[in-house]
Amino acid sequence: LVISELDALKSHLRVSGNKRRDALNRILDLKGSIRVFCRTRPFLVNETRARPGPTVAPQWEKVMIKALGRNKEFHFDKVFLPEATQEDVFTEVEPILRSALDGHNVCIFAYGQTGSGKTYTMEGRQDSPGVVPRTIQELFRQAALDGTSTFTFTYSMVEVYMRCLQDLLVHRPTRFTDPSPKCLSIQMDAHGGVEIENLREVVVRDFNEAIQWYHIGSRARSTAWTNANEASSRSHCLIRVVIRSSAHEHTHTNISKLWMIDLGGSERLLKTQATSQTMEEGKAINLSLSALGDVISALQKKQSHIPYRNSKLTQILRDSLGHDSKTLMLVHISPKEDDLAETVCSLKFATRARGIQLGRELSD
Repeated sequence: LVISELDALKSHLRVSGNKRRDALNRILDLKGSIRVFCRTRPFLVNETRARPGPTVAPQWEKVMIKALGRNKEFHFDKVFLPEATQEDVFTEVEPILRSALDGHNVCIFAYGQTGSGKTYTMEGRQDSPGVVPRTIQELFRQAALDGTSTFTFTYSMVEVYMRCLQDLLVHRPTRFTDPSPKCLSIQMDAHGGVEIENLREVVVRDFNEAIQWYHIGSRARSTAWTNANEASSRSHCLIRVVIRSSAHEHTHTNISKLWMIDLGGSERLLKTQATSQTMEEGKAINLSLSALGDVISALQKKQSHIPYRNSKLTQILRDSLGHDSKTLMLVHISPKEDDLAETVCSLKFATRARGIQLGRELSD
């Protein structure tokens, strides 16, 4: 009798889990295959506020730009005001993580000019952790609470630097001693999934182990000086967590990918006054961001050909944009009047991304 009751409870739990997954997927589909949030960072101590009124005016679901006597509104799924906390941001990000555990490919990426707060949102500080550490912790927490499936997490970390894809978890010489580092190649598997040859993949068993690898990869990331931000990143940083899940008493394994991406700065080269190497790095970043915009536009227009192959970045994101995947863009903007041109460019890019809703084009 006890065994039969236990079997009945397990069956009920599986049915409830399936209903929950279906309901969550429908909710996210209604919200759109690509959701776009906007975060405005606060003024820094040494920055001057525009007078008499703000040039960039964020509100709950829109950002208003005031310039030359004209107002322009940009609408988003969510706008975070300057006083928003890291917890406020993650509260809005967290629902999409369940989709990754349920077998959907998920991509979360931060976009914006250098110094707009992308890395702070994604990485954070020890006293205010960002999306990446909070996400990793939440994955392990939800997996432990799931009574119907067993989960395995595999961690990888790469960067796209100067059109070259490099493994951040493998020790390598500095670029000063090895100006021609080995670039990883991207392949497609038989099911249309993206595979990176010879990429180091580490099975992580708990939060602490995953964070250790995250710190190793972060230290290896390429940075160089620009006058826009002394710690300006000159590469795209991509974290991949492969999630393997198998329901109890079943042999089939579901595999999904969760990408967390800190994109390189999107600013104009003339403003940064970058020269020599950093100029070339900036050009490479802007070209790949342009390719990302082209892919988003092609998806929006339902074109038969999607130009994924135009950059390493879009090749990697091929199975995380459109189709059955879930994508979340966090666009970051500065409140400074001096950054207005970059801010408008970022807002236009994000609005373009937000056009992909329910597999159809929306007119704003």
